[in-house]
Amino acid sequence: MEQEGNFLADVIGKMEASFTQMERRIAAYFLARPDAIIAETNAEIAKKLDLSPMTLTRFFRKLGFEDTADARNKAISDAFGPKNERVDRRFKDTFLRHQTEDFRRHLELSHASVDAAFKLRGDNLWKKIVDLVVRSDAVHVTGFQTMYYLADGFCRRLSYLRDRVHVSDGIDGVYAGLLPAKGERVVLIMIDVFRYGAHGPSLAKLARERGMDVVIFADEFCDWATGITPYVLRYPAETHFFLAMPQGITAGLNLLLQDASAELGEEAGQRVKKLSEAQDYFGLFLD
Repeated sequence: MEQEGNFLADVIGKMEASFTQMERRIAAYFLARPDAIIAETNAEIAKKLDLSPMTLTRFFRKLGFEDTADARNKAISDAFGPKNERVDRRFKDTFLRHQTEDFRRHLELSHASVDAAFKLRGDNLWKKIVDLVVRSDAVHVTGFQTMYYLADGFCRRLSYLRDRVHVSDGIDGVYAGLLPAKGERVVLIMIDVFRYGAHGPSLAKLARERGMDVVIFADEFCDWATGITPYVLRYPAETHFFLAMPQGITAGLNLLLQDASAELGEEAGQRVKKLSEAQDYFGLFLD
């Protein structure tokens, strides 16, 4: 798949010699975060760069766009148009040109993904999500398509800290495990990235109708979760990699485990101790 924002990088490259100092700063931001043109508003970008939204608009006009919205629409078309939807095309486009990739940019984007996970950790929303994971009577986790491995791995690890943790795979076609008893508080954690699983919105709505809290880990392009649940964590989309194992979401899940462990305290410590004793009893490890 052509890297999101590559067309913008090409335009910037052609105009770079004529940039003012301010324009070079704007250009550097989009070269480091090519997905920002799609994921962030004009005001958000301007605030990050400490400049006025009008300055940003003038920058895009200099590049030949009508305004920021025009640049964003072209970026979306370039990134998610029909030519990019086939997996085999993504494979071909990614690996047949790997010698010319900008690996420094990959490193910067990878750092941005992990940095975003730590930044989200400081939000009040994060504290509420930790509380849901710790205090709910049961935790269900599901991941769609290639994200199932994250759901399974998170479940296995969270099970060391508390009981009643389940992975929901939807194999039965109806997610029968998501039937909380009356008065029971259950949280469903969903993990998905573009192109999102068709079951996602329906499952989230059904869970809410059944009185469950829903937490969604997704990339920053996810818009279907809005209005369904307030517990949505969006991470930078790592679309510069083929079939990426998302570092931002992985870091977020890892931090959730750490914070849940700290919140559970001695209760989790005792549970881990008993599980360790069981591991020794069954001889699961070499040493």
